[in-house]
Amino acid sequence: GVSVYMGLSDVFKPEPFSDAEKDRARANGKLFKQIRFVKWKYNFLGVLIDQRKPLWFDEGYWANVARNWALAAKFAKQIGMVGICFDPECYGIYPADSYWKSAWWVKNEKVAHTEKDYLEIARKRGQQVGAAVFKEFPEIILWSFYWWGFGADLMGAFCNGILDVIPPKAKFVDGDEWTSYCAKGESDYDGMVERNKTGCGMLDKRLVSKHKAQGGFAPAFYMDAYARPKESRCLTPNINNAKSKIHFFKDNLKWAKRKATGGHIWIYGEKNTWWTPPEKVLHEMARSGKKPTPTWEEAIPGIREALFCDRIKLTTEKGKRK
Repeated sequence: GVSVYMGLSDVFKPEPFSDAEKDRARANGKLFKQIRFVKWKYNFLGVLIDQRKPLWFDEGYWANVARNWALAAKFAKQIGMVGICFDPECYGIYPADSYWKSAWWVKNEKVAHTEKDYLEIARKRGQQVGAAVFKEFPEIILWSFYWWGFGADLMGAFCNGILDVIPPKAKFVDGDEWTSYCAKGESDYDGMVERNKTGCGMLDKRLVSKHKAQGGFAPAFYMDAYARPKESRCLTPNINNAKSKIHFFKDNLKWAKRKATGGHIWIYGEKNTWWTPPEKVLHEMARSGKKPTPTWEEAIPGIREALFCDRIKLTTEKGKRK
């Protein structure tokens, strides 16, 4: 499947989605429903926090946040998606998990709230958002690049709140992003599964059985780390000692598939593309002296077959197939 931002994305904005945003989402949704998916049946609506500072103790703010989440969930269900993909990183500040840590608030906000206060209110907000989402989409898959894997205490409390109200058919899946990106073998995936079982030590023990039944881990692959390992360095030195990039990828994919307790594996990449432009566009680019972005198949030969069972034939300059 794919994760797509179609509007209704900034669910943490302090006001409800506007009519213009709703209209734009409806137009995108109409186009999306025209796509005849054959293999891709696990499609997600992308949502994010988008540099918003969550006002933990502001009831009016959270009423709007819950309303935005609910509308996104309703929209995802209407257009045939299986759930929501949430990006919790607070872009614009560093570290990007700052707003999800009680220590940041206690240090930086001039208010009389303790760590305990923040943990309690974060759990309440998780319950509030969860109740709004599940009312609209009780069988939703709530997947995030990070839930527990963020290692942030307010996120942990927020997750406990969501699990407090999760209905029987919903799923709660953690992508554990950066740790997944740096996985180098079976033991790394084993470690992530164990971390997920305890919510990185933050899962309320009263929710263990519920999380075991409905929670899970969906490992990630950062394609650029395989294409250009010297730049990210998260896979070195192991990938340097492998027979080839694709062999190293396939080995990790094998273990990821066995350990994906959340039922999914996800892929993220930045500097290449899965598709080449249409011939008309390629011709126009050639005339202007531009070159198309190299594909992932060019960067990591064999990747399409490894992921999609596609056998790609590359044409050489002499017209021969290889």
